[in-house]
Amino acid sequence: MARRSTLEMAALTVHVPRGHAGIWSIIKRLDILGPWSVREVSDQTNARKDVVADYVRRLAKAGITVPAGERENPGSPVILHRLTRRPTDAPRLRRDGTECLPTGQEQMWRAMRVLGTFGIPELAHAASTDLVPVNPVAAEHYVKHLAHAGYLHCVEEKHRISASTWRLKPSANTGPLPPLVMRTKFVWDQNQRVVKGDPENAGEVAA
Repeated sequence: MARRSTLEMAALTVHVPRGHAGIWSIIKRLDILGPWSVREVSDQTNARKDVVADYVRRLAKAGITVPAGERENPGSPVILHRLTRRPTDAPRLRRDGTECLPTGQEQMWRAMRVLGTFGIPELAHAASTDLVPVNPVAAEHYVKHLAHAGYLHCVEEKHRISASTWRLKPSANTGPLPPLVMRTKFVWDQNQRVVKGDPENAGEVAA
């Protein structure tokens, strides 16, 4: 199978919406114009039709979409949908329509934006909840990659990352969505939709 670099994959993501966030942005745009269908959404994204249909079912179970009639079509009518509300961020839903818990990266990013300066133990503690605990190992992993990508300033450097003190750079506070440390170890800024840091150190992603 052909392989593309992380930069090429990131560029593709910018131009072609993908994932639930991309599907949600298309749904909101179509809904402004009136009722829409799963096919109309899938035609504007690189997601398969069944992936779009699955997400729309989750939205329906959560009460975020409602049926809006049918459109005549050769063979069988096309089912139409409308939104009942339009949250800015894509709803993160399980298959039964219940809301997913936040991820550890989401909680750590939120904590970084509030704490000012922090060490690894303080970040792990501030980011932890009863339902989603964050351990120091996960916090150190996230800090290491965000520091490498230019998000963090080391206020007090020690011989180990876990003993150093860090601060989120004001210019790096790009928005409420957390920078994602991907499996291939590059950092993806969901707010600016760009790769941060040195992409040459990232791995390859299969097409």
